[in-house]
Amino acid sequence: MNNDGRTPKQTPLPLQPAPQKTPATDEQKQSTRSYLRIFVALVVAVLLTSGLALPWKLVPLALALAAVVVGILTLIKVVRYGIGAPQMFITSLGLAASAVMALGLGLAVATWDNTEKLENCMGRALTVQAQDECQSEFTNGLLPR
Repeated sequence: MNNDGRTPKQTPLPLQPAPQKTPATDEQKQSTRSYLRIFVALVVAVLLTSGLALPWKLVPLALALAAVVVGILTLIKVVRYGIGAPQMFITSLGLAASAVMALGLGLAVATWDNTEKLENCMGRALTVQAQDECQSEFTNGLLPR
């Protein structure tokens, strides 16, 4: 026997043609469009709320994580049902944006103390020089000395 389970004198089986893909039904298309609308709404909500101060940064983080999950489901539906290139582009772009936002917000929450100090300092800073000092203190607080 060979590695593929055939005896040495057996001829290989011919390749089978791929089954024809059935076109998406109207219900499947409508479901995909609904997912796309929810996904776009989540991405917009993340962009609008990402500037909130701690502890409210947890809200856009949760929205971003939900957007990533819904975006993956939407992308699967768009590809499976062949809805169209514009929808695939919008979904891919929104998925990338929501993943980057989730990562950034997650890092801000992970460095809670330093982020809180930065936000307090920036709230008191009246000049560009004072804002630069706040950024410098924040950077020095994150990096090892």
